[in-house]
Amino acid sequence: MNKYLSYLILPLAFLFSTSAMAFYTELGVQYGKKQTTFDSDNYFTSESLTGSMSLYFLERLALEISYTEAKGIREEKANASDPRRTTYQSSTVAGADLIVMFADKKDLFQPYVKGGAAQIKRRQEVKIDGQDSYIIEPDDAIVPSYGVGLKIAITESMNFKISYDVWKTPVDDGAQTDDTSIRAGITWIL
Repeated sequence: MNKYLSYLILPLAFLFSTSAMAFYTELGVQYGKKQTTFDSDNYFTSESLTGSMSLYFLERLALEISYTEAKGIREEKANASDPRRTTYQSSTVAGADLIVMFADKKDLFQPYVKGGAAQIKRRQEVKIDGQDSYIIEPDDAIVPSYGVGLKIAITESMNFKISYDVWKTPVDDGAQTDDTSIRAGITWIL
């Protein structure tokens, strides 16, 4: 029986040693913007702002809670005689992810991967010149999410962060599509 107990105690002692039990909190803010222009009558612009709080434990693992607000405007007009169509889209994404770091917090480059779940709320309003506008609000959805990123140390407690995030957004007939976001921002270790 002692042999089996030692197999259990050694890994637990390693996991819960003083150096491995560094708990710390990190706050972050990230911004993303995209503009695509076809001509002066046809373009799309979008921007997003994300706030996050991460609780790090066991040095290289973290639980990240994030909240993103994204807005987009699409202007469309096929030719001079057509009415202008303006589409306003907004979405909020509240996520919870487990992060696995591949470097220590003191390293210059700190790559990571993450995975978890997100709740998505969406709204779209379409206005066509000379016609009534209409609003589309799909049901809220809880979907899988994942991503990769890189933090670059600026100081001991501040990092530049860039990330590529993906979440599975439901579309018609129960199918899902990959929605993606590339963001950059700053994080602070408390």
